[in-house]
Amino acid sequence: MPGLEGVDQYPGHLEAQMSLNLIFSCGRYIKNIVYVEKIRNIQHLQDRITSAIETVTRDMIQKTWQEIEFRLDVSRATKVAHIEM
Repeated sequence: MPGLEGVDQYPGHLEAQMSLNLIFSCGRYIKNIVYVEKIRNIQHLQDRITSAIETVTRDMIQKTWQEIEFRLDVSRATKVAHIEM
């Protein structure tokens, strides 16, 4: 993974990076739903965000987390060498 050089020097750094990936992937998913239509005002934006968050299922979160755990395991096994997924 790019940007993870020297990760062994910082315990927990890799796990933090993977957790951020989960947050960003959820954010991208929600953004894609929210902005499907033009936002009229702040209330409309709040309603769209709330609706988008309500579409996130437990299964989606579990699958995303499993993917992150897999990538974390691969990164540890390869000592954070860059590999194509």
